[in-house]
Amino acid sequence: MIDYSFLNDTRIFIMLGLIFLIFALFLGSRISPIVRKVFIIVTILYNLGYLVWRTIFTLPFSFGALSIILGVTLLLAELMGFWQTMVFRFLFWKPFKVYKFPPAQFENQPTVDVFIATYNENLKILKKTIFGCKNLHYPQELIQIYMCDDGNRQEVKDLCSELGIHYLSRDNNAHAKAGNLNNALAHSQGEFVILLDADMVPKSSFLDKTIGYFVEEKVGFVQTPQIFYNPDPFQFNLHMNENIPNEQDFFMVDIQAGRANYNAVLHVGTNAIFRRKAIEDIGGIPTGTITEDMATGMLIQAKGYTSLFVKEVLCTGLSVESFGGLVRQRERWCRGNIQVTKKWNPATLKGLSLAQRIIYIDGFIYWFFGVQKMIYILCPILYLIFGIIILKANVYDLILFWFPSFLASTLTFRALTNRSRSMTWSHIYEVAMAPYLALAALYETIFAKPIRFVVTDKGTNTRKMSFSWLLAFPHLFLFAASILGWILVIPRLGSGAATVINSVLINMFWSVYNVFAIVLGILVCLERPRKRSAERLSAMEDVRLSLDESASCRIVDISDTGARIECTNYSEPSEAQAGEPSVVMSSRNLGDIKGDVMWSSSKNGVKSFGIRFKEQTNDIYAKIVKFISDKNRGFHKNK
Repeated sequence: MIDYSFLNDTRIFIMLGLIFLIFALFLGSRISPIVRKVFIIVTILYNLGYLVWRTIFTLPFSFGALSIILGVTLLLAELMGFWQTMVFRFLFWKPFKVYKFPPAQFENQPTVDVFIATYNENLKILKKTIFGCKNLHYPQELIQIYMCDDGNRQEVKDLCSELGIHYLSRDNNAHAKAGNLNNALAHSQGEFVILLDADMVPKSSFLDKTIGYFVEEKVGFVQTPQIFYNPDPFQFNLHMNENIPNEQDFFMVDIQAGRANYNAVLHVGTNAIFRRKAIEDIGGIPTGTITEDMATGMLIQAKGYTSLFVKEVLCTGLSVESFGGLVRQRERWCRGNIQVTKKWNPATLKGLSLAQRIIYIDGFIYWFFGVQKMIYILCPILYLIFGIIILKANVYDLILFWFPSFLASTLTFRALTNRSRSMTWSHIYEVAMAPYLALAALYETIFAKPIRFVVTDKGTNTRKMSFSWLLAFPHLFLFAASILGWILVIPRLGSGAATVINSVLINMFWSVYNVFAIVLGILVCLERPRKRSAERLSAMEDVRLSLDESASCRIVDISDTGARIECTNYSEPSEAQAGEPSVVMSSRNLGDIKGDVMWSSSKNGVKSFGIRFKEQTNDIYAKIVKFISDKNRGFHKNK
């Protein structure tokens, strides 16, 4: 017979009422800004209620010193998470303020310098970026383009000479990218400076959408999103190209928009335009850290300048293409942010507002998410293998207190991010990166030894699949330990004790949730081959083909090296012409482009061609780059 005695506990009805309330507010938050704020406040109260219960009733004080230490450590990790969710809600408390150009105009159009920072990127990448800069809508006599080459390469110097832009290098690589940019500042005079990474190609409208804000003297810099036109390792290696956004899109668009409301926009090292005087007022690009970008923006804001964020894709570039590269990049960012915080503590830095201090401190705390996540991963493993009690609770209590809090956090995340990120994928990303970033954060905090700046490899292509055993080792170990725990815990269920069964159920559920992400962390180490030398952009452009100029043809996708064309009403060439691989593709925006037909196919009355472009004149190549960059909204959004 089923025991319905639990229905006599009024707490179960209170919980159901709370769940109903949170769902109602969640739905209402999509319609009314006022309900949205009420929703945020109520979810904070839910989370606070859970943490009060956790602190008072669930710490394992009666199970020995080790249990107490681990139990308090777990609670501290949860408190850290609560702080981060509080700041997250704070960022989204009010909608993003879209800044309009001031009605005033410059009396005389200002001069602009464009700095392209490079070290070892290949010439194909640099050439594309150079032409993107040369395509900028701006009087040519007022704009100067500088290739800032810390690799001191003759072939780059020759390319710059050929394309008519300035080439800058130096005798040493002191202070890495910061030193490189300071060298460029010393050799240029423009009133405004655009900073670009080597692979970031600006749209022709970049200055049209940014320079006007600087009519206001207090505007120090304008940041635009750093968006990528190729899949990141999670999208590519997990075959999830169409299902998940780029791992950085959430921060680069949504979080930056929230930070902009409090004049705390994070400069991300590229895709930004600065007032030269603002940089001079902080003594140049700050040195002594490996993330000079964060320091640059924060110090300019501390000087009283305004930072603006344009929530529009105005530059696109290459994402990290291997999981190993992603790990190295994030380790560098992690250590660099800790370095900046230790050198210029936002809690005490003169000139920052309270909101700015909170946001920058939260940015520092964020980089300890690896430590936090490792605590969450290891706690159930320690119980399952060794029987160490870390959480004193039963399943029923967790349903009453934890579940409404978890649901509130999940719905808040969903409501405030407009589905650009989910808690599930956040969990996967964080578990995949946790072992490496936990070590990086602790190492930088304790030892603070200098590390060499390493440029992230981009623009590579591979033909073979590979598996990084070294990178996968932490996750393989955690997976094996979890499975071992599942096996070892089975005999304990035979005791029949309610406390044991509750603990086993809680930790098994927790462990399974972690293992799901651990497995994906292992799979992302399996690097799929990237065979294309250039990423393709989806595009619909009417063209004519010399093979049959009467056919109705259009570009389906295009890169700077080739295109896929689809034609209807196509007449097959004569036998004499059929073996001719050359073709001329003509369009209003691209002009005449010569290429070779690499393949062709016919299906349902549609003739498709794969065309590889032949070497083009600089004028034609400039048109191709302009066409691609102006239409590019980033990978996933182009699909």
